[in-house]
Amino acid sequence: MVKVKVSKQIFDDEVYIRSEKLKINNKSIQTPMKSFTLNDLRRDVKLNEEIKKVNEVFKKFSKESLQEYVSGKRDITKVHKSINTHFKKISSDELNFCFTYLDYTKFPEGKEIDMLTNVSYHYSDATPLPLIHNLFKPNQDAEKSYDKFTDFMIECIDSINRLNNKPIIGVIPSSMPPSYVESLIMFYHDHDITSFAFDFENKTHVGLMDHLREMMISIIKLDILNESFTYSCNTQRGKASRGSDITKANDILVYNFGFDIVGNSHMAMRMPPDAAKKLKNRNPTSIRLFNNEDYGHYRYDNVSLIENFYPHEKTSIPIEFFNPEGNVSRSRTCQKLFNNEMFGLELLKYNQLLKDNESALDYLKTKNQIIGDLNNFTKFKSDIKL
Repeated sequence: MVKVKVSKQIFDDEVYIRSEKLKINNKSIQTPMKSFTLNDLRRDVKLNEEIKKVNEVFKKFSKESLQEYVSGKRDITKVHKSINTHFKKISSDELNFCFTYLDYTKFPEGKEIDMLTNVSYHYSDATPLPLIHNLFKPNQDAEKSYDKFTDFMIECIDSINRLNNKPIIGVIPSSMPPSYVESLIMFYHDHDITSFAFDFENKTHVGLMDHLREMMISIIKLDILNESFTYSCNTQRGKASRGSDITKANDILVYNFGFDIVGNSHMAMRMPPDAAKKLKNRNPTSIRLFNNEDYGHYRYDNVSLIENFYPHEKTSIPIEFFNPEGNVSRSRTCQKLFNNEMFGLELLKYNQLLKDNESALDYLKTKNQIIGDLNNFTKFKSDIKL
């Protein structure tokens, strides 16, 4: 199987932030990188070309919809036309990953699987296996779920390998008990897969430390760092404390677990009904922007409040694009683009620190919102033997 080519690896001494050159499908990037959601891109918004190198597409299917596409009741060409429309917004040298995902009821089979993997393969430079949600549940037999999952992954791998000239990315669901992570990575390795996407399933890293530790231990034990990369998807930024308009940016913190690329969350947040009602009653046009001075996501009730904070020298996105009055959709999309762009600028800084052999930890200590997390990150790195 085709592998990702990895070179120019640099590791920070105190936290597990790393930089490496990835060559995938004749395209190259220097990680760490932030992935942009393809359908968020706008022709009237110019983004920093240094950080705009990776894109992701998420396409949801179900067993029933796949049956209808296979039978012809639904037109699969409409799916391709929709995705192709967004590809017109990007340059040919950008890396792309197309994630398909299913809410588990019953697994697809036969030509339904081929339909699913064809979409991922066609729009990806390395093909992610399908993401599966709601398979692993509390108080259910995890071993049976694991066996179902790996059996389905084998069928998907076989489907892709019918005609394949790209690396395959193994997916690791965070809903799986951490005790199964090593077995899953060994399973993928047995099928010649050495790159992995960890699906946070709209959770933060805080409750998933065991999963992340097991993943990195397994990769290091197999001695495949020189032929693999790791991708984080569906990463949640976190929740604001009661009465606060500031949310600690948990999403950018996952780079401290060695991730090369971090994508956005494409899942709705789960919450108790009373909390959902309160959220619905909040100002629906509030604005949330990432501040890379302190690593907080800030909520503003109207666009006039942004002016004192807005880093005009760092972005070309016009401040008036955040005004939801008359164009809520543009405001929400531009918030995502701005936040990704600010992430990207931080990652350029990480890269420079690593090249200059300067301390990433000292830099992170200047970010007031995350000071309480740094001990966990240094401990994670100290436990890893490279």
